[in-house]
Amino acid sequence: MTERQGTYTIPARLFLTPEQRAKLDQLTRVERVDISELVTNVVGTYLDGLPAPEIVPNASTERSADTRKRRAELARLRARREAAGAAAPAWLSTYIADIEAELRQAE
Repeated sequence: MTERQGTYTIPARLFLTPEQRAKLDQLTRVERVDISELVTNVVGTYLDGLPAPEIVPNASTERSADTRKRRAELARLRARREAAGAAAPAWLSTYIADIEAELRQAE
């Protein structure tokens, strides 16, 4: 795409039936415009009639936020295990190992 006078030029190929091509040729003659101007107007009118697109959250942002939460949870659990020392429950070490494995797979 190239920008020109506040607009963008997008090279594109149109795949039209012979009937559609004939209509397009007829419209350019009736409207007395070249094909690029006519197609620009048609596409612009179509796009202006569409609702604003829904903003889709960035998946990588969501993953990194989840990763930060999991790392914080891991740090908290490690601290808990260290504080408990030998009295730490066995499930805690297993849970920590599971979170570490999840984080390795996510990277």
